[in-house]
Amino acid sequence: MVHDMAKSKTNQAAVGKRQTNRNGDLKGRILRKLSRRAKGMTGDMLAGELRLRKDERPALWAALAALEHAGELEKSKKGKYRLPKTAGCVHGRLLSLSRGFGFARLDEGEDCFIAGRNLGDALPGDRILIRLGAYDERGPQGAVVQIEEAGGRLFSGRLRQDETGCSVQPDAAVRFPVPVKKSALGGAVPGDKVRFSLAYTAKGELTARVETIYGSADSARICADAIVDSAGIPHVFPAEVLAEAESLRERGISDRERENREDLREWCIFTIDGRDAKDLDDAVSLERKGDGWLLGVHIADVSHYVTAGSALDREAMKRGTSVYFADRVIPMLPEALSNGLCSLGAGEDKLTLSALLTLDEQGVCRDVRLTKAIIRSKVRGVYSEINDLFQNTATKEIQEKYHPVQSSLDAMRLIAGRMREAGEQRGTVDLISTEAQFTLDGEGHPLLIQPRLTGEAEGMIEQFMIAANVAVAALARRKKLPFVYRVHAQPDPEKLKILADLARSLGMKTALPEEISKIQWRSLMEEARETPYARLVSDRLLRSMAKAVYSHNPLGHYGLALEDYCHFTSPIRRYPDLAIHRILSDVLAHTPRAALFERYESFSAAAADESTACEIRAMTAERQCEDCYKAEYMAGYLGKVFTGTISAVTDFGVYVELPNTVEGLVRVELLSEIDGVPLSYDTMASLCDPAGKKRYTIGDNMTIQVASCDISAGFINFVPAVSEQ
Repeated sequence: MVHDMAKSKTNQAAVGKRQTNRNGDLKGRILRKLSRRAKGMTGDMLAGELRLRKDERPALWAALAALEHAGELEKSKKGKYRLPKTAGCVHGRLLSLSRGFGFARLDEGEDCFIAGRNLGDALPGDRILIRLGAYDERGPQGAVVQIEEAGGRLFSGRLRQDETGCSVQPDAAVRFPVPVKKSALGGAVPGDKVRFSLAYTAKGELTARVETIYGSADSARICADAIVDSAGIPHVFPAEVLAEAESLRERGISDRERENREDLREWCIFTIDGRDAKDLDDAVSLERKGDGWLLGVHIADVSHYVTAGSALDREAMKRGTSVYFADRVIPMLPEALSNGLCSLGAGEDKLTLSALLTLDEQGVCRDVRLTKAIIRSKVRGVYSEINDLFQNTATKEIQEKYHPVQSSLDAMRLIAGRMREAGEQRGTVDLISTEAQFTLDGEGHPLLIQPRLTGEAEGMIEQFMIAANVAVAALARRKKLPFVYRVHAQPDPEKLKILADLARSLGMKTALPEEISKIQWRSLMEEARETPYARLVSDRLLRSMAKAVYSHNPLGHYGLALEDYCHFTSPIRRYPDLAIHRILSDVLAHTPRAALFERYESFSAAAADESTACEIRAMTAERQCEDCYKAEYMAGYLGKVFTGTISAVTDFGVYVELPNTVEGLVRVELLSEIDGVPLSYDTMASLCDPAGKKRYTIGDNMTIQVASCDISAGFINFVPAVSEQ
């Protein structure tokens, strides 16, 4: 009897639980359905749309009453239910979906948690209107009120098959496998890298349809194709654009164009770039002028060829920037211009917009003059060769090549050193950043990955480009021109305070008061370089800063400790540079001020916004592609043991960076198993044991074994090596 009563209560509880689950699912279905019907629906209409049986109607009325009571629905006088009006809602973009929830990035910058039943039909990339609710440990919670603008709705991933059928494992944004019906495979087979669309079924479940098949997901080159498409990066030039570029190349430089420019062909002007570079958009010169120097930064006059409103201009603005991958470059401009007509090849007449900077003996800019010029580069300089010259290791052949410009190089080396010292005194923060350099075979497979090394020559040219960018931006601000600036906001005070606390906990001696100056940040970074915590301090300082962006307002550049800054020196590969060349060209042509503002005020704001978005798109794609190549490279070293440095710590494990720049994850459960105690993240830099003792901290060395590599997702798993046990 007692047993039967207990069993009955258990059955009742199970029924109640199933009913609760059904109601919860029903609420989600109601919200999804109403998210598509702005005018609302009656209960009977909803019952029909949801295909509810007669015995399910009471559950519908209960769910509607609960949603109305919770403020998630409102009921009109005509009995129609609809999502609440948008007053008090915020705008954002859905970033990711996991099983049962998603995260959105609010326009204010904060991330918002959204429960599955509150997502409606929103997909990653969608612009959404969000009604904020309570806050918890995850931050603000919200509900999707309306999809304002659908994103690309196309994603990339790897097709796989198991006993349940075919599914696609998305590379990002969607964090779980999505089923694919046989009818939606489009000929794809398990192991393919595919591009797919997503849609919700009537029951609110995600399903995928294959739209493009790229090939094997175990090839980074194939994965890069998918990443480019998924990012929406244009990579095929329209016929009209190619024809326009070819026509310009064939026309070349006319006698009239030569006559109307300042002739600098006899100056000692030359380019310095990487050995493989073809888009040579800057050249330099330096000569004595009184008790100072005249520095010439001569930039390809791309705006002379790419005119406002042309097919070339429209395509360049759409691309925003050239994109650089391990195996290819997706240029902003067609090759006829980027590697031909506009590229400042040695011994050829080329048109430039030249910035002539008058420097004092210490390399400080006292004046700048802009001029439309024609130049003829004397030497095609190469960074590695000039570094050999500076280090006295150059061959006789290299010495002879640079003999015509040797005196200029010696003076440039001196002035660049003084400019660098001035930057250090301003408080320029020199963060730690390691770029990877890839060596590929003829089929695009990685043979070698190593850190990209830079020398004195690279630093010298960087100083000259910064000087020109500063001088041109300052000129634009003084003249109050419509313009495109490169700006970098002040760091978040709260994040700086966290970094100051971290520095003190690490025993750093640099004094960090509440109002921290740029000089103090630089001092902290220099002190950290002598400790195992250099990467940690650099990373935390970078996180405290906003990202540099383009703006039509002169807001200054915090990271470079400069009041004025712009991008002037690379119009072949960056649209903001091209945009301001166009503005400056009209200034030099004495265009009336009113006409300048009519022509460029709204253009400069649009160019800044569009260029920022394109830059973020390109950087994200470049990073994803690098990760795929690194995963493919390390797949050849499965089971091999390496020693690296802990580069990041999270609550789910530690990331270890190898000397070749490859980074992989060691999961916390593996470390806890080895240590014999549970480990937890201290939210600063370490995994600690229950006693609070630091076991794994950023900067520590760790010996690992390569466990697995997911080339499609660009992800590498490490495990602690046997020697660690």
